[in-house]
Amino acid sequence: MLLCATLAATTFRAGATAPGTLSATWSGSQAIPDNNASGYAFAFSLAAPEPVIITNVTVDLSIAGGWDGDLYAYLSHGSGFAVLLNRVGSTAGSPGGSGASGLNVEFSDSYLTDIHTAGSNPLTGNFAPDGRFTNPFTALDTDPRTALLGSFDNLDPNGGWTLFLADVSPLAVSTVQSWTVSVGTTVPEPGSAVLLAGAALVLTASRTRRLSKVD
Repeated sequence: MLLCATLAATTFRAGATAPGTLSATWSGSQAIPDNNASGYAFAFSLAAPEPVIITNVTVDLSIAGGWDGDLYAYLSHGSGFAVLLNRVGSTAGSPGGSGASGLNVEFSDSYLTDIHTAGSNPLTGNFAPDGRFTNPFTALDTDPRTALLGSFDNLDPNGGWTLFLADVSPLAVSTVQSWTVSVGTTVPEPGSAVLLAGAALVLTASRTRRLSKVD
């Protein structure tokens, strides 16, 4: 996307919340810059105690104030990329999006309702991510939904993740109150475990070579 992130110095808690689940959670009060595509990004890391792969991802997000139709949000890690919000309610007839203010929602691909079509005010409940990998300045309900949480399936959960949010329209400020990213995992089949271990060795060797060149 054309949007660039302003990374946050974020205090969060990461750990295992249940067998086979890794999570990171944050709470506080962080304003999303109004009418600013640079947005605000929460950077965090996850670390599994053994080699595992991702089976599912859920995201809980609470935001106060502002206009839901102004918001764009994504989650990224490795090759995975999911668009959580992309101008809720924006259609050809109403390109400005929803006038609802605030939200308290959980995202999962297993939920049936596309959040882009939700109409409650404030927006609460369980929803499928928006998924529209489209410029937020032109996003519409008719755009294809290709950027869902399933893009993380079978990836290694270890390492850096980013939760990015932007408010791309003026006149009201949205404030993040809390978020939780929960990552379901499983021990891979033996062949997959070998591939993961091999990838880690290649990455380590590559980093060693780069450091040697610098020295």
